[in-house]
Amino acid sequence: MSRSPELLCADVRDELAKLARLEALFAAAEHRLTMAPEEVSAYDRGAIGYLLHNFYNGCENIFRAIAAYFENDVDRDGWHADLLRRMRLTIPGVRPAVIDDALYRLLDDFRGFRHVFRNAYGFELDWERERLVASRLRPAAARLHSQVEAFLGTICDPPT
Repeated sequence: MSRSPELLCADVRDELAKLARLEALFAAAEHRLTMAPEEVSAYDRGAIGYLLHNFYNGCENIFRAIAAYFENDVDRDGWHADLLRRMRLTIPGVRPAVIDDALYRLLDDFRGFRHVFRNAYGFELDWERERLVASRLRPAAARLHSQVEAFLGTICDPPT
């Protein structure tokens, strides 16, 4: 089966569009990040946590599509961390890096938060930690869109 760069680009851009919709939902809840902790309900904290969880899921969907296209499979143990780490690597003769080190560090915080979110009750979450990660969503999303589009430009719209 031949690989289709057009399909990869369409899949990744579809995920980027979904992330843009998620960012709009987050914008409606973002004002809660400046409220006193006792003023933010457990429901709102859970909703914000779910948006953070979904944001990283979308990032991971993009990275898995890229890894599959370039046959950069990861081992089953620790694959979430390995996948993210590999996206910042240039693989000579195969592909350029997808993200830079600064975005890697930002997204690694989202990855860690998602792990905790999936394995804890909402009322057990550390609001200060959640709020810190949430405060980084806008800059992380902006960098992600920019860097992934630049990467896709090398695959979908290569220079002539």
